[in-house]
Amino acid sequence: MAASTGSPSPMLRLLFLLARLELSQEQERQAVALCSAIDDWAELIRLAQDTYLLPVAYRHLDRLAPSALPPHVMARLRGESLLLIADNLRVAAEQKRLVHDLLEPLQVPYLFFKGPALAARYYDAPGLRCCGDIDLLIPRNRLVDLLARALQSGFQPSKPPRLTADRTALEFAIDRQPIINIVTPGDIEVEVHCQLDKKAALYDTDALLAAREPLQVGDTILHVMPTHELFVYLCLHNTRHYWSHLHWLVDLDALQRHPDFDLAAAHACARQRGLTTTVDASLELSALLANPDLDAATKQLSKRGRALYHACLTTLQGGLEAELALRRKRPAPEFAFHWQTTMRYRIASRLRRWVQPFRPSYFDYASRPLPPSWQWLYYVTHPCRMLRNLILSKRSRP
Repeated sequence: MAASTGSPSPMLRLLFLLARLELSQEQERQAVALCSAIDDWAELIRLAQDTYLLPVAYRHLDRLAPSALPPHVMARLRGESLLLIADNLRVAAEQKRLVHDLLEPLQVPYLFFKGPALAARYYDAPGLRCCGDIDLLIPRNRLVDLLARALQSGFQPSKPPRLTADRTALEFAIDRQPIINIVTPGDIEVEVHCQLDKKAALYDTDALLAAREPLQVGDTILHVMPTHELFVYLCLHNTRHYWSHLHWLVDLDALQRHPDFDLAAAHACARQRGLTTTVDASLELSALLANPDLDAATKQLSKRGRALYHACLTTLQGGLEAELALRRKRPAPEFAFHWQTTMRYRIASRLRRWVQPFRPSYFDYASRPLPPSWQWLYYVTHPCRMLRNLILSKRSRP
């Protein structure tokens, strides 16, 4: 990998070009030329796996059949891709099971975003889109019902651990965190959200659910976001993570190729959400990384586009450790850059960050369950427990 964020390696340049559903002739020519500069195909496979691009990359390389790509590497690409496609289809099957076994019987309003629902609507071959989990949005007032039924039906708690089907426990957990993770009987993680953003108040859950659209997938109807709304949300989510996964570029490409996509509607939605700068920078990054002449295109970047590009390179070249380092510098939980938000919101986020360690967590309840009328005691015991843990950790250090 390149040592400097300003100079991506031929390997990374090749993956940038392959991160879309279709290639132009110019992109194809440049991709074949870049294959001749690859001296470590095992590392390319690893990077494509880590950035969730491998099945899409294999499809392009199999069609292009560059002479520089050894047959044994192509065979490995095919084998690894088939394993990932099988996993992706298994996640999609678990999503349908979630609908049939929980959401429909309980009559819970919901929508899916990202993951297998996105793949089913916008990819010509949904199995190509790598999906590690299922993202589900439901109203806050139905979260306890859903989680209780799930935990009684073979689902397992993940975050927080030790979560039980007891309604008092569930109410306490939901009050402490907006996302609850459970694991299906088929061993697939489900992130259950009651709001899309943490504290920015960009999205109203009831309004999103009222505007959802049905998507027929085989014998199942999945409810999803309108295309323009999903597009804006993806720009926000992926920028928050510095575009550290290349399959997000494929997502943006897939949405823009879909007949339902309307750029004017996406821009209008971005203005409504206060996310115009985020969407503009994301579009700039997407166009840059699709350009066969990356170096020339980089010179035309705006200041915000350049900041996003450099952050993207940092995370791709440095991995999760580099992304976590950048996250610690975020001005707010939802935003990666200062230009995405206001000074007032950044100050409020910093104050919440200082207060957060003093708020009781579900661990406090799980360690000593108390009825609602006595749960105020956690605000006394929680700081004491944190102080005790800090003292013990210092004593254990050599």
